[in-house]
Amino acid sequence: MKYTYSIYEDNAGRLHLAVMDENGSCIYYLCDADRALVVETLDALKAGGDPIADGWEGGEPDPVTCYEEINNIVDARNGGATMLDL
Repeated sequence: MKYTYSIYEDNAGRLHLAVMDENGSCIYYLCDADRALVVETLDALKAGGDPIADGWEGGEPDPVTCYEEINNIVDARNGGATMLDL
């Protein structure tokens, strides 16, 4: 796989998928309450899909900020979000 990823769940039940390039920069970020959509997007990534080259829609306009925010919530350890192992 060309990219790495992290996946999170927030306390509202939404899944967050962060896709990082080889430098660790978040290049695509999807947050949605439609769990099937997020899992299907993750499956496409694992199958070799490329969110940039393939022009994936639905991602957040500022993936870097979204990634920083979800990590801050996880790091706070107050139950706002957790990292998942999918």
